[in-house]
Amino acid sequence: MKQVITIVLAAGAGRRLGGPKALLAWPAATKGGPERPLAIAHAEARLAAESARVLVVVRSAIFHALLAHVRPGVDLVSWTAPDDLGPAGSLAVAAPRIGDAAAVVVTPVDVPPASAATVAQLLARLDAGGASAGASTGAPPLAVRPRHNGRGGHPVVLRAEGLQRYLEPDPPPLRDHLKALGDRCVDEEVDDPGVLLDLNVPLDVIRVLGGPPRFLA
Repeated sequence: MKQVITIVLAAGAGRRLGGPKALLAWPAATKGGPERPLAIAHAEARLAAESARVLVVVRSAIFHALLAHVRPGVDLVSWTAPDDLGPAGSLAVAAPRIGDAAAVVVTPVDVPPASAATVAQLLARLDAGGASAGASTGAPPLAVRPRHNGRGGHPVVLRAEGLQRYLEPDPPPLRDHLKALGDRCVDEEVDDPGVLLDLNVPLDVIRVLGGPPRFLA
């Protein structure tokens, strides 16, 4: 697989969590290191693994709070559209910026950063052609979703052309878009229960981190 870019959908207000999910304090990647915002933890994990660049879509209100944590390879994309557009609007902002990427990893911010092995497995499936890809046409898939014990999770990986719909007016939620791709979207069973985790309410954070959510300004 050629150049990979990640899009982190981090523009949610986090009302149920108690603060912006993008700024949720996340443990350091190495023991003894400083905490960093969850949006940056996603970016660092992907840059350390397969991605050449990470686009982090955030609300303008928290743009400057994240700017202090940005490192080379991370591009913050400020988004000011209405909340009712949701993640579809964030994808529409990011899609024109992926350039000549061969594959795109799309992850919501409100999940733990995916492991390098899991993303590598999804990208390998995306790169597979012929009948093994699961498409009746024999063409390689346009998108791959992870599944664990029969349940769908995140992140999703797509070919650049699989995001073409987000260059057009009125883009749908990603779930609906993947369904519309038919057999060009395939599921990949992974041995990684982390793909099922969500961080939507304080109890979710307590279960994953052992303490209540805190937010980094």
